[in-house]
This record gives sequence, C-alpha cells and structure tokens, in this order.
Amino acid sequence: MKLFNSYHYNKSHSNISSDLWNFELSTWLHMIGWSVISIFVPILMLVAGYSLTAVLVYEAIFYLIDVPLNFVAGRLIKMIGARAMVIIATIIVAVYFVTFRFISFGGWSILIALAVLAALYDTFYWVAHLYLFMESSGSKKEISRNNGMLTGIRSFGGMLGPAIGSAILLFGNEMTLIVVSILFFILSIIPLLWLYHIKDIPRQEISIKEFFKELPEKRDFLSWFLYSIHLGVEGVMWPLFIFTLFGTLKSIALVAIIMSISKIILSLVSGVIPFRQRNQVISLGILVTLIVWIIRIIYPSTVFYYVSILIVGVLTVLIEVPLDSNIFERARMKNFTLASSIYRNAIIMLPQGILFLGLALLSGVFKVSFGVAIVSLGILLIINQLIMYLNKFTTT
Repeated sequence: MKLFNSYHYNKSHSNISSDLWNFELSTWLHMIGWSVISIFVPILMLVAGYSLTAVLVYEAIFYLIDVPLNFVAGRLIKMIGARAMVIIATIIVAVYFVTFRFISFGGWSILIALAVLAALYDTFYWVAHLYLFMESSGSKKEISRNNGMLTGIRSFGGMLGPAIGSAILLFGNEMTLIVVSILFFILSIIPLLWLYHIKDIPRQEISIKEFFKELPEKRDFLSWFLYSIHLGVEGVMWPLFIFTLFGTLKSIALVAIIMSISKIILSLVSGVIPFRQRNQVISLGILVTLIVWIIRIIYPSTVFYYVSILIVGVLTVLIEVPLDSNIFERARMKNFTLASSIYRNAIIMLPQGILFLGLALLSGVFKVSFGVAIVSLGILLIINQLIMYLNKFTTT
C-alpha cells in the first residue's frame, strides 16, 4: 500500500512539475513580449505630442476601468476556461500595440481606445495567469518557492525585453518593435497547450463578504492596497520623471533593465522565507523603500536616481513575494484560487486609478506623487508593525 501511495504521489508530483514548467515558459515568453515596449508607452505618448496631463488621464482611465473588468474576467474564466482567456488576452494586447502604432495621429479617441484595450488585456491575462499559477503549483509548501521562482522568471523576461526594445529602436523603428512583441506573445501561447493536469474551468463560488471574513485576507489585501500606490509612482511617475530630466528613450530602457536585474537577485531566495519571518522581511523592505524615497527628494543626484532603482527593485521582491506567498497559500488551502486572483488584481489597480485621476487634476505632479508614495508606505509600515506586535502578544 505504501508503494502504491508513493507511486501515485510521485506521478502526481511529476504531472504538477510538468504543468508548472510549461506555465513558467509561457510566462517568460509573455513577459519578454510585454516588456519589449510597455515601459516606453507613456514616454512615446509624450514624444507623439500628448501632454503629461493627457498621459495621466490615460493611466487613470486604464486603472479605473480595470477594476470592474476583473470580475468580468472571473465570470468568463468559469465559462470558457483560464487558458482560453490567456489566448484572448494575447489577441487583445496584439490589437493594443497595432492601435498604438497610430498614436502619432493624436486625439482622445485613440487614447481612450488604448486605455480600454489595456484594461481588457490586464484583467483577462492576469486573473487567468494567477489562477493557472496557483492551480499548477502543487502543495501549500511548494507554492511559496514557486512564487519566488515565477517572480524571477518574470523579472528575467522583464530584463531582456527593454534591452531588445532599445536595440530595435536604435537600429529599426516602432513598427519592428510591435511585430517582435507580437511574435513573443504568440510563442507564449504554445506551452499553455500542454497544461494537462490542472482545473482549467473552476467551479468556485464565494462572496466578497465571505472572502474577507478572516483577518489574514484583510491584512494582506490592505497591505497590497497601500503598497500599490508606491508601485504606481515607481512604475509610471518615476520613469516619466527620468525622461523629463534626460529626454532619451535609452534612459528609460536603463530604468527597466536595472529594475529587472535587482528583482532577479532576490526572487528565488525570497520564495523560501519562513512564514514566521515574513512580516519582519516585509517591514524591512517597506522601511528602506521609505528611506530611499526621502533621499530622492532631499538629495537630488543623477547617480543616486539610478542606484535607487536597483535598491527599490530588490526591496520590491522582499515585499511582494512574501505578501503573495501569504495570499496564494491561503487560496490553495481554502480553495478560492480564482476569487483570490480577482480580488488581488482589483485591489492593486483601484488605488492607482484614484492616484492618477488626482494627479491629472493637479500641478507639480512629480513632487505630489512622491509625497503620496511616502505617506502610503508610512501608513503601511505602521500597520505592519502593529500586526507584528499583536501577533507577538497573542502567542505569548
């Protein structure tokens, strides 16, 4: 009987490993395709003649439309399956980049169309992506390690993409950039066809009230809500700030490459952080990120601007991977992987939509956004320290 059980465990583990490998290959190809051009999008809008306010309005529309579309994506996954949603998302992002080719014609109609397409792609791809990851990751113990590994794979793809994009822009043109990006997207679909051992169409039903009934979900998703404000500023406003200083696409490509290298450094290590130490690691990451933002403001230095990107990239992994490990482990344990994927994406997008809408109505947007990032990180640090104190108090 032991041999029988051992055989079936090993067989099941082999099936899961095969699915995970194919999923990771698909993710790597997809991230290369996305990062070839994505970081240049707001910059190319400025180059095409759009004002900074128009770019911020585009970002606000994208993020705010994204929030309700996450729930639409969840419904569609239940109807047609997660892999089909990834394929549809890939087609949408191809249409997005083809449409982007006409950005130089100007006008709000193209800008709004791009925002809607971006929101459709983001929700359809990432809700399905996270669901497939959780379903292909095996046991609760394995999901944390796999989460760190997947972050490293995304970061590696994110590092290659801007390098490829910069080379294409140096020797070619925007159309070549778009074609290469679409080719990588098409290639990313192929490994998904070999995911044989996962539940492609979920049957999970859980209300928002029931999902957030317990403290861990409230804690982790509130943390993501606050931390995503920093991500919006770091991911959009900081590259825009760098571009206004140096005025070249090469400077933006360097930003993306530095971000990705720094994430790769700690991705695999952070995936095996013991559960009891995660809050300490998250607090450390938040504190140092907060200090970096303060130094950026009070000590303007070109060298530090780029060095700080490396530092923040490392710290991002220290915060995101443990936080996601908490969420993914709970999702597998309670069997609400799809709901977790939906709410995680919606919670991340909502505050960024509010942020960019507010910035579009203000002047001096860089200083304001940097200040908002500092405040949100400060609140998050206080909350995390309070949680650590309460956990310590309840265990003694």
